[in-house]
Order: sequence, then C-alpha cells, then structure tokens
Amino acid sequence: MLIQVLSIVLAFTAGVAFGKWWVQFQKRRGITSRDVYKGIDGVPRAGGLIAVAASAVGYGVAALVAEEAAVVLVISLIIGLLGLLDDLRGVSEYVRVLVPVFLAIGLARAVGQMKLTVPMVGLFYGATGWFAALALPVMTNAFNMLDPVNGYLPAANIIIGLALAAVAVIRGQADAAFLLAIHVAASLALFLYNKYPAKTFNGNVGSYFLGASISTIAVLYDLVAYLILTGLPFVINGALIIFSSGGIKGREKIQRPTVLKNGAVYQECNSPILSLVRLAVADKPLTEYEIFKTLVILTAITSALTIVLAALLRLFALPI
Repeated sequence: MLIQVLSIVLAFTAGVAFGKWWVQFQKRRGITSRDVYKGIDGVPRAGGLIAVAASAVGYGVAALVAEEAAVVLVISLIIGLLGLLDDLRGVSEYVRVLVPVFLAIGLARAVGQMKLTVPMVGLFYGATGWFAALALPVMTNAFNMLDPVNGYLPAANIIIGLALAAVAVIRGQADAAFLLAIHVAASLALFLYNKYPAKTFNGNVGSYFLGASISTIAVLYDLVAYLILTGLPFVINGALIIFSSGGIKGREKIQRPTVLKNGAVYQECNSPILSLVRLAVADKPLTEYEIFKTLVILTAITSALTIVLAALLRLFALPI
C-alpha cells in the first residue's frame, strides 16, 4: 500500500516540479504558439511533456509492485514522444495513426488471449477480443482531435480516469484502479499549467501521451467498453470530423468548422467540417471558458452514467 500511495504522490509532485522548468525552457527556446482566443503570442506549445514526466516517475515506482505499469509506461512513452516530435518538427498524419496501430498489434500479441467485455452482453475472446486493442489508436487520435480550449484535455482525463477507477473498484480490479490513479495525478499536474488562462498548451505530446496511457490500461484490464462510454465526447467528435472531412487529415488540411469573432466562437457556416465544438456553438456563440465548461459538463455526465451502469450491472449480477 505504501508503494501505491508513494507512486501517486511522486507522480503529481514530479509533474508540478518539472512543469516549472519546462514552461520557462520552452519560452527561452521559442517553442511557442499564439493563443488565438486571447490574442497572445509566445505561449509554450508542448506542455504535455509535464504529464509524460509525471507518469514516468509514477509508473516507474509502480512497476515495483505491478508489472503492467512498465507496459503502460513504454507504450505511452513511444506514442507521447511521437507527439512531441510532431510538435517540434511535424509528422505525417498517417504516421501518427499507424504507429499506435502497430503498437496495439504488439500489445495484443504480448497479452496473448485478448478479452473484450461488452456490458450486459458478456465476455468475448479470440478475434473479437482483438478489437479491444484498437482502443489504443482510436482513443489516442480522438484525444488529439478534441483539445480545443485551455484546460479541457487534462480536466477530461481527470474525470474519465476517476470514473474508470470507480468502475475498476466495482469490478474488483484494484491494480487497474491504482494505475488509473497515477494517470489522474499526471493529468492534474498538467492541468495546473494548462488551466485557463494557460501557461502552456498541451501539444500533441499531451493528447497522444494521455490517450495512450489510459487506453493501454483499459486494454490490459478489459475496460475498453467503459473507456469508450466515458470518452464518448472524444469518440463522437472524432467520428464527426473524419466523416465530414472524407478521411483522416491533418488540421492544416481541413477547413476550420468554427471562427473567432470579438472573443467569441461562432460556427463557420461555409465549412463542411462538423465537430463537437461546432455543435456546441451552433445555437449561439460561446467564449473559450464557456466552451470549456460545456465540454467538462458533457464529459462528467458520460462518466457518471458509466459508473451508474457498472454499479447496476454488479447489483443485478449481469455481465460487467
């Protein structure tokens, strides 16, 4: 129990300490972008490395008592560093998709007999179970597609991580809840620097790493169905963008679905692209912070309903 608590505390502490240095380092080296909502230049753009540093410490210590922590760390680091490379140099969208796919295949082979539990239906093995591994590329890229405003990505990971930890407890999976707590601690450390008004953006390193971290835990502990339910805002947003744009394309290759006017976000009626943010501002324009609150509330609702579902399934002895 001491190692578990220590790994969570150290993850958060390491993230906060590293963040102080990393934010200033980015400014000195010009690793910055423009905050279009506020009209401010020089905002560090790769703050997600804070979550990487926090998790490296947390999962590293956790590996002393849970070997799955090492697996989560290795896969997350590879995908997170791919995101960092994209932030610094630029990477093809096909590479960003295919690397998680290959890692998902490797993870599935390493696990052996993959499992996929569909709530209320039952447990699937074999070829069907392999679909669980696809959560890695799907959720990693879905997280990357929905990082629109200050604070939302780490806040969503805190909410989703806590919800999945609660589901894990209901299912009697103490180790899964433990690793998810480390994920939440790393997300909280990042949130302190990314919250409105952001001292740093998350960058692709943040969205890719957090997506890979929580997805790998979900695959290892058969929590994929619950991850999809809690992360429905990310899944829906990703599906809307892919189908409306006609395939997987980088942000620079699609017309923005929203436009900023006088500090408020409006939908861009001339754009064919659909997104969750566009739907949120379809009725009336919203400020950045109003969009943040809308998305957080939506994520909290899907996460809360997922916990309720798991509790009811346990209560009535149905497949959970």
